Amino acid sequence: MSFSLRQYESYGATLFCLSPTISSFVAVLLYKRGRPGRSGGIWSVSWAVVAVMAVLASMLMLVSTKGEGIICVLMATPFALIMALVGGLLGQAVVELRGSRRPLPVVAVVVLLYPAAQEYEARHPAPVLPRRVATQVLVAAPPAAVWAVLMRPVVYPAANNWFRAGVVYPTRTAFALDSATGQRTLVCRYSHGLARLPVVGWEPGRSLTFAVPPPTMPAPMRELSPYPDVHAPHLHGFFRVDSGTFRLRPLPGGRTLLEARTVYRHAIGPQFYWQLWSDYLLDAMHGQVLATLKAEAEASALHE
Repeated sequence: MSFSLRQYESYGATLFCLSPTISSFVAVLLYKRGRPGRSGGIWSVSWAVVAVMAVLASMLMLVSTKGEGIICVLMATPFALIMALVGGLLGQAVVELRGSRRPLPVVAVVVLLYPAAQEYEARHPAPVLPRRVATQVLVAAPPAAVWAVLMRPVVYPAANNWFRAGVVYPTRTAFALDSATGQRTLVCRYSHGLARLPVVGWEPGRSLTFAVPPPTMPAPMRELSPYPDVHAPHLHGFFRVDSGTFRLRPLPGGRTLLEARTVYRHAIGPQFYWQLWSDYLLDAMHGQVLATLKAEAEASALHE
């Protein structure tokens, strides 16, 4: 894991798939080496325990050596444990087929596969494609009232769950207008910084879209760690938001369907797994923003 993170600064399938698989595979082989004649069969429990403990120990060492923060390790744990069981099962199968003696040649071959796989992945990176997350809320207020709330400064409540642990979230937004150029900017204060986001789409009462230039955005999270200065490479450049959009659709009865949409991309693999996390966190962030806008718009409409 340290080889991938520090030598290559890579967060791909080699790191998240191959490293836990090899760790558990090697651990099971070495564990069975001292117990000849007591393999217990493919479906025994001991190899699974050894496999899981090997990967958990590896991840704990990664945190203790300042290689990663606790939040990212916790996010990776479910997938890492699945790969640990795969590697442990392969190790147990090898023991059943060839016995537990002289495992070192097999261990050497398997371990040497890792730098070769990492080098190949670094030379042939997977394409980074944009992905969209959209969240909707029904507002009991007309579009004009919702738009008016969007245009004024909004303060959002403190977040909880993963956001409280360190994932970035907005705390205040306001629009600014450059009178000289006519350029509108969304000034967004986040839990970990400030960003000025140029507005690139503007349809009053209907929609607005803002771009997210990479240099303006704060890191997507602040690592939770026993150390005060953990700066994992994935905090810079691996997760990138392209744009954000608010859409308002009028509904019968003076109501509005308000939608928040984010287009993002990340270079962390396997993408199908990490997209589950990023989609979930963006949807949760959208939900908090929309709930605040909904409450203020409905209160404004009620007073009118």
